[in-house]
Amino acid sequence: MTTSAHGTHAGALRIADSRLWETFGSIGLLSAYRGLAPWPYTAWGRAARRSLMRADVTLPGWLVHLFRAGGGTLPSFLLPVPSSARPPDPAEEIALLRAVPPARVREELERWFPQGVPVEVRPLYANPAARIADLCAFLPRYARAALAPYEASLRTVTDDDILLRARVLATQGPDRLLGTLNGAVSRRGDVLRLHTGPPGRIAVRADVSRIVLVPLVFGRGASLLGFAPNGVAAVSYQAEGAAVLACENRAGRRAGDGGDVPARGDRLEILLGRSRAGVVRGLVAPTTTSDLAATLGLAPSTVSEHLTSLVAAGVVRRRRAGVRVLYELDASGVALLRHLDNRRRVNAPSYETT
Repeated sequence: MTTSAHGTHAGALRIADSRLWETFGSIGLLSAYRGLAPWPYTAWGRAARRSLMRADVTLPGWLVHLFRAGGGTLPSFLLPVPSSARPPDPAEEIALLRAVPPARVREELERWFPQGVPVEVRPLYANPAARIADLCAFLPRYARAALAPYEASLRTVTDDDILLRARVLATQGPDRLLGTLNGAVSRRGDVLRLHTGPPGRIAVRADVSRIVLVPLVFGRGASLLGFAPNGVAAVSYQAEGAAVLACENRAGRRAGDGGDVPARGDRLEILLGRSRAGVVRGLVAPTTTSDLAATLGLAPSTVSEHLTSLVAAGVVRRRRAGVRVLYELDASGVALLRHLDNRRRVNAPSYETT
């Protein structure tokens, strides 16, 4: 889907968090991959499916069909445009979803399926109010089962991504920021294009005056686009740091367990030692010394010593973001993980903030 906005400038772009959009992103991932999800979501996907089964939580069939029919996107009536005024309140986002007029639901579904609403989605079309009410009751239950154990990490990744990209916007301008979004948004001349869903589904909107960018840790599972009546459009993009989910699912093992003896066959640990390898793996998402120490179960002084050595070796870079000092892998560190860590594929950082 492509929508266009004319004359877009830095003041017309903002970045906002949405726990509702993130929840839909994770549902999109489970809908897209009936078996194993790709790295770094593989272990999360297994755990989420087990937890959902134990809690007797089933994904609504019509929602799964919408994701699959839309190529990973959803109709706009499910996606209230998030506000950047304060951190999102999931209950308020769900209240906005509950207030969607039935006429809008039917109108968008008719546009979504011009050849006729498929049988899987007819329950929603026949009684939008009831199905949306069911969805609003389902979403908190789903989030408790599938996302609650990871919520702190999801928030940290999202907050850091917003902070870093906001700095890019402020210091380097909107064009540089758009270049970091891996195709979610592009500019051609004076026209800004927002890309979601399969290439064949196109909608041109000339009434878009402002764009809200929404980072998703689960951006691999969904490409979302929402509209507000006041000419504001919101589009999701893949947040940096999704690999934190893989770090949280390393069979419950902390880097400091068993001293610093490498695990058999773990080439990264054999080269660096267990604790330093854990630090490298923990830096796939930008983080602070204290947060990394808490995650790995190491003393902050130990983590600080490892970070100093890794920065000196050119494997890790250090940057200040407000009052926080963040560490993340540099290109050499990404290459190190890519070649020596058999369980993961790591992409190089896609943006600069210097």
